[in-house]
Amino acid sequence: MQPADRYWTTRFAHWSPALPESPGYSLLVPVPGDLPVFLEVALAVIGQQQSKHRVETLVIPDVVTPQMRSIVDKAQANWQGRLELVPLPQPERSVLPRLKNPGHNHAVQLITGVHASRGSHILLHDADLFLLDPGALDQRYEQAMERDLDVLGISPVWDKWYAEHGLTHLAATWELLARRDWMRAFPPRMHMGHTAEMFGESHIFDTTLRPQALGNPQRIAQDDLVDEVVHFNYVISTYRHFQRSSGSFLDDRFRLVLVRLLIDLFAEEPFEYVVPSLAELSQGLRDESARVTYPSGEKASADYAAFRSQISRTFDGAWCSRERGMQADKDLAPFDEHYGYRRSPQ
Repeated sequence: MQPADRYWTTRFAHWSPALPESPGYSLLVPVPGDLPVFLEVALAVIGQQQSKHRVETLVIPDVVTPQMRSIVDKAQANWQGRLELVPLPQPERSVLPRLKNPGHNHAVQLITGVHASRGSHILLHDADLFLLDPGALDQRYEQAMERDLDVLGISPVWDKWYAEHGLTHLAATWELLARRDWMRAFPPRMHMGHTAEMFGESHIFDTTLRPQALGNPQRIAQDDLVDEVVHFNYVISTYRHFQRSSGSFLDDRFRLVLVRLLIDLFAEEPFEYVVPSLAELSQGLRDESARVTYPSGEKASADYAAFRSQISRTFDGAWCSRERGMQADKDLAPFDEHYGYRRSPQ
């Protein structure tokens, strides 16, 4: 066992005593501390959700900043139910920002949220996922209760290894709903990404996947919410790769474009972001030596059209004003022109 693996195994070998339980779900909102706009957007989106079964909303930043505290403080006055900022424990609070490892960040945020939760279930909200149906979260809790599920996700895992071994029921972590007692039945470390043996093979298990693989398949399910959510995927990990890069960076999924667009349209808390402006980002459409560049060709045009469709669906949601949606169209005009994108009339 590597020293790093030994540390995580020892550090998160046991859960702390569980807090008193209330029927309903604790909504966990892990967010990147150096991108406070994602917390502003997440709270705007969640604020449109029905909250009949929501016990509490726990904001869990990987880094606690004055901006994070300010955003939570401002939202508390009009929030439905309990809204609390939950810092990571030490020493992870100090160590993780230096590691810049999205997987470790997310796993420790999840474990911290479960430790602090009071709901009978936890629901893990993804920073780059947008809920379009105001009843999406409450309805998923109701469905999990009706079907007596331990875990309910919204999509299968991306790793084909699981399907090849008959584990087609496993759910990806985004908007994952799970019973708190099911989570706590496994050591916290097991929910973290790690390498382990199964089926006589060594495999890397992402967050929550090994407990799911060991769990009762009849109590784990996926509920396709394709019409109720927009999920961009890999936004934070792309941003971390950009931070570690030098020279030209290929934004092949237009994730940095999304980050800057959200900053320009929704960031109200003052913060010094390191993402280039949209004007600077657009330079990479034709200049291969620019800091950020983009793919070309038919596949790139198709990928951009898919991205642009996601933007339109997202900004047409009730959480976003019509004025901001129209501004997004204006801001993306250079990219639309470059890739020949035309938005379908509504």
